[in-house]
Amino acid sequence: MAVSMTPAMQAEIRILPGNDKCVDCGSNHPQWASVTYGALMCLECSGAHRGMGVHISFVRSVTMDSWSDKQLKMMTHSSNDELVAFWKKHNVDPRMPHNAKYHEPASQLYADRLKAKEEGRPLPTKLPARQAAPTSAYDAPGGGSMSAGGFGGGDSK
Repeated sequence: MAVSMTPAMQAEIRILPGNDKCVDCGSNHPQWASVTYGALMCLECSGAHRGMGVHISFVRSVTMDSWSDKQLKMMTHSSNDELVAFWKKHNVDPRMPHNAKYHEPASQLYADRLKAKEEGRPLPTKLPARQAAPTSAYDAPGGGSMSAGGFGGGDSK
């Protein structure tokens, strides 16, 4: 059953380390989330995530969208600081362009580990094979602009 994120749920997620700033660009008070990575982001960066497709990053509005119990749990099992620390541990520069950064094997491993944690399975440890990131308007540093698309549909996960 999908529900709106209550103010109490929002507060629980927002107090997690680093969640007061966008995981990608650092802007204050992010209002969007990547369920895939359990991370909060600003409106502009959410457009970059949507542009990559739901198979890379499934995006929800913290205040406007409905959330399943599983999605809410994913958000409580991670934080922006945890994701950034994981990238750094695996030599991924958090300032990389969105499309390149989220196609890094370390990003896929993080997403796989978060899903396993939520499902109560053992955490995977092996980096997946590197796949080339498709070129995108979001390859520019900072991620691109909202006008580049990515706000249509695709929320049926």
